[in-house]
Amino acid sequence: MSSYEVIKEFQQSEEFRTKYNDYLKGKDKKLLDFLDNIDLNKKYYRMNINKNKRYKKETTEDTSSIKEINSMINKITNTNYNVLKDMIIKRINDEHIIPYIIQKLTESSFIHHIYIPYYVGILKEINSNKKTQILLRLCNKHYTEFFHTNNTVVDDSLYEKLCSKNKNIDNIIGFSLFISYLEKEEIIHNFIEKVLDSYMNNLSSNNDIELFKLLVSFESISKIHYQIIPQRYTTILNNIKKDTGSSKIRFKIMDILGE
Repeated sequence: MSSYEVIKEFQQSEEFRTKYNDYLKGKDKKLLDFLDNIDLNKKYYRMNINKNKRYKKETTEDTSSIKEINSMINKITNTNYNVLKDMIIKRINDEHIIPYIIQKLTESSFIHHIYIPYYVGILKEINSNKKTQILLRLCNKHYTEFFHTNNTVVDDSLYEKLCSKNKNIDNIIGFSLFISYLEKEEIIHNFIEKVLDSYMNNLSSNNDIELFKLLVSFESISKIHYQIIPQRYTTILNNIKKDTGSSKIRFKIMDILGE
């Protein structure tokens, strides 16, 4: 039998077909994983209304849906949450717009901390097999951005550096609360400890105003997650309590520790 005939016979065998199909499935999965990890291009759907009629472009149904949902998310309050939540879920009519809605809810949490339980409540209702994967990708991205990236520029003025730091602290607070509520609702798992380790290890590097804000946030998070605060965190808090010259901070730590 010639080499060609041997190869042809092998290609027709059950073993070859099985292994080749497994290979194709593996390639497809790698491609899908790669595509899922590409950052969303917000400009793909034109979110800004152009008032110049000469440049008016056709609005697709997807663009219209995303705009309407974004508008409803921006209007959420404690009084209209249940109504708007139902409207938002009904308006999500295509799987491929879900990543944009998840990203909008995630980023809104960093800005509007008091509405985080509502944003997470909407996320819980979104029906998608890829929801957890999308959320974890966003959470890992923002974890690195907020805790391990220096966003200041060497040439920035002192005021600009201060503004950048304040913004990052607000982002860290919002992000940490967001992760906390995601885990409370069992949407994601085993992420909060990594966040809190970075959160607590950086506490003492802040001034009194920043530190107090972070302590208030940690108090909220600890009430959600802990009956007893882990020893590694109480050690950090006790060290700050011992070293601080601020009675306000000392009393806040005593509140957190139940003293």
